[in-house]
Amino acid sequence: MSKSATVFLFLMSFCCSTFGQTVLYQESFEQIPETMFREINNQFSQGEIKGGKYHWKYTGQNPQVITYYCNQLMINENYTVSLRVKSQQSGSEYGLTWGGSDPQNARYFLIKGRRYSICQVVDGQVTCDVNQQPGKVKLDYNVLKVEKKGTKIHYWINEHQVYTETYSGVMGKAFGMALWSTGAVQVDEFSIYGTRVPIHLDSELAYQSGPEHLGAAINTKYEEMTPVITPNGKEIYFSRRRDPANTGGAGDLQDVYYSKLGIDGWSQSVNLKPPINNQGPNAVFSVSPDGNTLLLMNTYTAKGNQKGMGLSISRKTSEGWSIPEDVKMRSFYNKSFYNEYFLSNDGKVILLAVNRDDTFGSRDLYISFAEDKSIWSAPKNLGKDINTSGTELSPFLAADGKTLYFSSNGHPGYGRNDVFMSRRLDESWTRWSKPINLGKPINSTGTDAYYSVSAAGDYAYYVSNEEGLGMNDIFRILLPTPVKPEPVVLVYGKVLNSKTNAPLSTGITYHDFTKGNEIGIARSNPESGYYEIVLPISRVYSFFAEKQGYYSVQDRLDLLEVVSYQEIERDLLLTPIEKGQLIKMNNVLFHRSKAQLRTTSYPELDKLTRMLIENPGISIELAGHTDNVGDRFKNLKLSQDRVGVVKEYLVNGGVEAQRITGVGYGGSKPIADNQ
Repeated sequence: MSKSATVFLFLMSFCCSTFGQTVLYQESFEQIPETMFREINNQFSQGEIKGGKYHWKYTGQNPQVITYYCNQLMINENYTVSLRVKSQQSGSEYGLTWGGSDPQNARYFLIKGRRYSICQVVDGQVTCDVNQQPGKVKLDYNVLKVEKKGTKIHYWINEHQVYTETYSGVMGKAFGMALWSTGAVQVDEFSIYGTRVPIHLDSELAYQSGPEHLGAAINTKYEEMTPVITPNGKEIYFSRRRDPANTGGAGDLQDVYYSKLGIDGWSQSVNLKPPINNQGPNAVFSVSPDGNTLLLMNTYTAKGNQKGMGLSISRKTSEGWSIPEDVKMRSFYNKSFYNEYFLSNDGKVILLAVNRDDTFGSRDLYISFAEDKSIWSAPKNLGKDINTSGTELSPFLAADGKTLYFSSNGHPGYGRNDVFMSRRLDESWTRWSKPINLGKPINSTGTDAYYSVSAAGDYAYYVSNEEGLGMNDIFRILLPTPVKPEPVVLVYGKVLNSKTNAPLSTGITYHDFTKGNEIGIARSNPESGYYEIVLPISRVYSFFAEKQGYYSVQDRLDLLEVVSYQEIERDLLLTPIEKGQLIKMNNVLFHRSKAQLRTTSYPELDKLTRMLIENPGISIELAGHTDNVGDRFKNLKLSQDRVGVVKEYLVNGGVEAQRITGVGYGGSKPIADNQ
């Protein structure tokens, strides 16, 4: 007998644990397990561990599964999956599910009354090829077992082999239990046996110290999640679930909290309050290096209430955090109930952990690029180097823009979810090095995820349910060299009025000085003018602040010889556009001993051109200088010629010649000692 229908399944996908050489997962429900069968309570499903058994009741109409993604199982070798289960409700159709990568592609070994069925789901279509009553099914507990042996699959009920078929391969490593419609079951044993896939570790990986629990100022008996350390390593944002102090009280799924690192350790965490927190689930996924921009989970109404799934951005103002605004992304959708995101330090890319039409498993990692200030590109799958038929989540791109950390149950690991590291190999964002498991003690038999690293690359901050105060706590650990990101430089300072030294709130743009292309953007603090940017090494950069009514001076930073993390202080001066102001142009450069501009001078001169066109009432005097070495008359002429070249560039850009005068001083007024 066969039948076909469309099936809609709910997947709870977890990773496996190791208990010996051949036992990949085994659960007897003597205590709350760390892997598959968690206590659940939602609209249609209630599940709890009680008396050494798992009790699961389902009231929905579509088939429902709870699966365990066994990333350690070598599916081409022999393996056995076993479930001991009994019905607690008349008419329940229940049993074992196996070999799926998602709910729409799996196999089922089901019991209803005293009959059994062996069903297959391919792209949502169900076919049940066998539906017999061999008299082997009990009305009490039944042990269902699927055994792959060589090229055959054997089906067993209570140690009786009831069916054999030729092995045709499986689409994934998800194993668990199913209710085919409304019903209730009781489970007291679940096991997976097989050959273990080796875990990919760096041969030189060695942690010098163990995890450091961040303490009671941050961790509580409630569940802490999604830690985000600021690039300077001095502040941390995270979510806390169902704390009575949440905006919506103990029933509030999660709120964002904040703590600051001081001389005496972490400050007592505080609720971020509205508009960041509301009565819906709230989380910070990223903090910009300047600390003035937050990437947030979900979207908000104009009044700061929960609007729906997606992502949004809030910016720091003199009155506090702004009401979050939607991030507009082309062709954005997510077919999963869960989602995480990450905004890169340069503000140019967003990473997503979502389910889309081209997803390989439950959720994959994607990337979206900033097209302009108002729109982002359609998400692009990072490819099969990163994504598996399991679940990938919690992406974090290090400050170097190359090193990706993420959690997965699809790559071989120690527990339910492990943290992995991979490095980007080119600009396609689809070629990555083979993911490296970060090893113990970061990864455990439980869920390890939500990984964050400061710009220094010294400490990693992550969530684990091992040896904490609550269900999930936040830890940090010193990173060994093989899994550190590449070095960067953190540049910090203030944006100031060059005339009054008063702080200014404005945007800061930085470029690759050699190529001239924009690398990233930042914002200065609206009250103090303080800013921070993070720059990968082995480049020369120019950066400047812009504000209406001021002329911004470009600064240049050469990081070609830097080999380790550094912090550099550099104030940025904005000169009021008014009569008598003197502006030094750092990045107008010439070929040696010639009145010929270097191409790297063009961005600075283009900016001056725009300022003069936007302010037609302003005239300027150009002052040219050389060093004071060599023939002074040749130096004088060279400085005059260079003034002429700059004037010509401005005039060609649309500035009236009569608004520009100039003088060459040669080497008579050097700004340095020529050494």
